[in-house]
This record gives sequence, C-alpha cells and structure tokens, in this order.
Amino acid sequence: MNLGTKKSYYVFSKTDIKKFKEENNKPLEYIDLIKLVIDTNSELLKLYELNSKSVEISKFNKNDSLIHSQLLKLPLEADTDFDKILVNFNETKPPKIGKATKVDKATKDLTVINDKANYIERKDFEKISIKKILIIGFSFMTVFIIVIGFVLNQSINRGNSEQEKLSQELIITQLETSGKYDKVAQKMKEFNYPKKDIVNMYLENGQFVNALKADKKAITSVLDKIDTMNNKEQQKALNELKKANITSKKESTSIDLRLALLNKDIDFLKKNIKSVDSQSLSDRIVKLFIDEKEYASANEQLKFFANKALDKQAKQAEHDDKKQALTNKVNELKKAVSDTQKQLDAKNTQLSDLHKQLDDLNKNDKSPDKGKHVDDKNKEIDNANKDKNKISDILKDQQGKEKEAQKAVDDFK
Repeated sequence: MNLGTKKSYYVFSKTDIKKFKEENNKPLEYIDLIKLVIDTNSELLKLYELNSKSVEISKFNKNDSLIHSQLLKLPLEADTDFDKILVNFNETKPPKIGKATKVDKATKDLTVINDKANYIERKDFEKISIKKILIIGFSFMTVFIIVIGFVLNQSINRGNSEQEKLSQELIITQLETSGKYDKVAQKMKEFNYPKKDIVNMYLENGQFVNALKADKKAITSVLDKIDTMNNKEQQKALNELKKANITSKKESTSIDLRLALLNKDIDFLKKNIKSVDSQSLSDRIVKLFIDEKEYASANEQLKFFANKALDKQAKQAEHDDKKQALTNKVNELKKAVSDTQKQLDAKNTQLSDLHKQLDDLNKNDKSPDKGKHVDDKNKEIDNANKDKNKISDILKDQQGKEKEAQKAVDDFK
C-alpha cells in the first residue's frame, strides 16, 4: 500500500485489541474513527473490567508526518463522550482545499475594485480631492472587512453547528449501542429531536411499550412494525402491549384481533369483523378465512376492506372446493356401487350353489326325510332371492345417484 497517496491515516499501536490490529495503517474519516472506538468500547464492556486495555492512536498526513498521537485506555463507561476525548484528532486534521474560496474571491473582487479606483484616481486626479479619495478608500476597506467578517462568521457558525451535531449523534449512538434506550430518549429530548424520531428509535430496537409511552398516537406505527415480524415475535410483542395496559379500548381490540389471527381463533375473528381497522390486517384475516374454507366470512370481511385480488382468490377457492366436493361425491357413489355389485355377485353365487344342492337332493336323497330336506332347501333359495332383490334395488338407486352426481360435475362451471 502506498501510504503517501493518502491524505491522512491512522496507526494503532501498543494494543492487543483485535479490532484495532485489523484497522492498523488505515485511512479513516474522523467520524469513522469515533465509531470504531465506540463499537470496540461496547464490545469490551461486555468482556472486561474498566481500564484493562489500551491503544495508542497516531494520525499521520500524506507525507508520513505525525499530526497527533494519544494513548487511550478502554473500556470506558457506556455514556462516555468520545468526541470530546478524541477531539484533537479532528482539530489537528489538515485544512481541506477550497475551504477559503469565498474569502479568496472577496479579496480578488476587492483587488479589481481597487484597480478601478486607481484608474479613476489617475484619470481624474485634478477633479477628485484628497478627502474624496480617502472616503472612497475607507468605503472599500469597510466593504472588505464586512465581506471577510461575514464569510468567516458563516464558516465558524457552520463548523460549530456541524461539530455539535456530530457530538450529539456520537453520544446517542454510544448509548443506543449499549442498550440504554431510555437514556437515548432523554438525550434526544435534550437535543430537541422530534418526538417521531424518538418513537422510531424505540421501534427499531423492539421497544414497543416505550414507543407508545413516548407517543400514544404512535399505535399505528407500532402495530405496523409488529406486523412485519415473524409469528413468534409478534405474539411476544402483542402480549407485552396487552400486559402494559396503556392502550384504549379500540386499540386493545386491534391487539386482540392480531392475537386471534396468530392463534387461528376463527370464532373471535368472525364476531369482530367490523372492528378490523386497517387494510393490511383485513387482508391477513381474509387469507386465513380462505385457508380455513370460511368463504362467507371472507366475503363479509371484504365488504369493509375491498381487495380485488383476494376477492378473486376467495371466489376461485370456493368454486374449486364446490367442484371438488361434487367430484368426491361421485367417487363415493362409485365405490358404493362397486361394493354393492360385489354383494350382488356373491348372492348370485350363493343362489347357484343352492340350486345345485337342490338338484342333488332330488336325485340322490333316498331318506324318508327327503321331502323335508327339499322344502328346507327351497326356503333357503327363496330367502337368498329376497336378499338378491334388495341388493339389486340398492344397486339401482346408487347407480342413479352416481349418474346424477356425475352430471352435476359435468355441468358445474
């Protein structure tokens, strides 16, 4: 690496801290240096006692000349203002090119004006008195001073404002990294951050109860954020809100609806269709109704929050389910017909065997009870015929129903 091509770079020595070893001999902006120190400090706080590690930070310019060097012991307290501790690294950085452009321009313009004044003096020396020349010179000098003062004042004010903002951001970042969200909110109030920014800070860190405490009107933002989480996280966050008991009755119902949705409590959702208060929640409930084949409830919900895509999906799902139900009916009847036909075939086989047995009795029975044997066999045959007729009637009925069911499937559109 050709360090000579860099404007300035940092060297971290006298340290065994892994992060600083990795960043050694690296060009960094001042704010990046502060962030590196803050992140490292936060990690060390979790592992070590205070003042147990150290690092020497040295800043060099492009000519490899040392600008500033400082020994820093870490970790420090979580709310340490590192910007104040390391401010010399910012104050001693080389001035940027073009920073005094406005001043140079003002000087150039003044030179032009003075040249014109000299020209007038030469051409009209006899007409202009010494007093007037002095007045003109004094006027130009006043303009020059005013311009220089204005430019410098603007630059100083802008620099101070940027420095103050940077310092505030670093303090907030340090506290937020350490998980001290209430302190972050307190500092944001001190620094006149809008209430919305404080709420967003809490939301980004999953502090939903604190977000509502910061602004009770933020319930929509809170619920919208929770809706983006996975089911387990949603359940936890919603139960925390419910337990905190800081919402209105209407807002509490919104929370209950979401919990019912996660728990697939269809009965509760059916009873509270009119209480749904957002399109996104309505869409989620409609999808659940469709999955659970509660099409009437899905259509009812869509009356309050229309969604053409879901309406089409619900109608298609209902259509497919009806057709499948008809098809299932046909298949059930086909199986019934097949089973009954088997019973009829078995009964015909039984009758065939009984007739053979009767013929055998008539030909070969020589006993005195032959007549009784023949009568008994005829009774068996009569009973078997009665069973056969019943089975035949059932079969005809089933075949008729199967035909009707198949026609219903064929006619279904």
